[in-house]
Amino acid sequence: MEAVAIIAEFNPFHTGHAYLIRQVRRLSGTDAAIVVIMSGAFVQRGEPAFFDKWHRAAWAIEGGADAVIELPAVYALSSASGFALGGVTLAARLGCQSLACGVEAGTAEDFLSLARRADTLEIGPETAKKGSAGQARTDALMAAAPDEARLLEQPNALLAFEYARALLKQERPLSFLPLPRQGRHGDTGLGATFASASALRQAMTDHPGDEKPYISYIVERVRPSLQDQLTLGAFTDYRRYGDFVAGQNRLLTPDQLRRLPAFTEGLENRWYRAFAEAGDYDQALKLIKTRRYAYSRLCRMGAYTLLQPSRRLMDQSYEAGPQYARLLALNGRGAAFLKGARDKLAVITKIRQDLSKLTPLGREQLALDLRASDVQSFCFSKENQRKGHQDYYHSPIFIGIQK
Repeated sequence: MEAVAIIAEFNPFHTGHAYLIRQVRRLSGTDAAIVVIMSGAFVQRGEPAFFDKWHRAAWAIEGGADAVIELPAVYALSSASGFALGGVTLAARLGCQSLACGVEAGTAEDFLSLARRADTLEIGPETAKKGSAGQARTDALMAAAPDEARLLEQPNALLAFEYARALLKQERPLSFLPLPRQGRHGDTGLGATFASASALRQAMTDHPGDEKPYISYIVERVRPSLQDQLTLGAFTDYRRYGDFVAGQNRLLTPDQLRRLPAFTEGLENRWYRAFAEAGDYDQALKLIKTRRYAYSRLCRMGAYTLLQPSRRLMDQSYEAGPQYARLLALNGRGAAFLKGARDKLAVITKIRQDLSKLTPLGREQLALDLRASDVQSFCFSKENQRKGHQDYYHSPIFIGIQK
């Protein structure tokens, strides 16, 4: 069965995401399955998702997707290259034939050409010193091919470039479908045809009750369920999360920090001093921030201090790839696709009964997913929504195909 993958966060799912799915459906036809590889309890910017993964997955099915698979937290909480590699590898192992994404500009060949060139570049020590590995690669590309690499100045184009690099590493090639994006990734206001997820999160935090300035940006079928979650307080309170991270980091020593991923080059000492001096999470990050250490990387490191993934787990996961497909939601077309996928990869529908299917690495990856869910729910707005171990009580949500 033909299947197109979309790697996403849907944080939260909105009309811009539904537009992308409609464009994919128009290109792929009614018989193809649209399979979303979605970040779970945490997102790539290094914080909990606004809503839980089961509701976000169900909203994606209501918005036109056919199956939603969780991207394991070990990849969801990685740099752009690790995020892309995990998502693309999972899509390939499920049997998807192509990958679609939204971009500000650029064609499939533009991104694939840049990816081929990037993997042949030698990055000198002076370039490497100036920033992260991803920034060093981009800087080297800018120097080698300035006209072509200017494409990477757009945020979604940069992620598409990482998807292209990951696609070239797959044993079985997937075709690449970058589609024109509507709206900008970092927009912080409402008023345009499509709103960014960050603008919607802020509006929902500010107006969780009767006033709903965000509602026109939510797919109509999704609105009642999303409003229920807001009314219940089943959404992340980011001040609570920040206090959780800051409190944890008052207890960690530089030696303990050094064992976690991304704490290199003595950064653990700078980190330790900042959290000892700062009054809150944001203030601590401002004390640590430099050009070399991007804010998103520091936020992911904050998540590592809570979730405690080992460096070995991260390294082995990048090498071996995702070990399972955790199914969150589907419809009939998605179910038909997954019948064939089960022969290629362990598909998890219930934690307790499916645990025996997993490799030792897969069990470690899944354990991190479960910890991420527990941390996210602990940070929800209202006390009665903060129950733990919810992964054990959720089965995939089935939604009939909407005509």
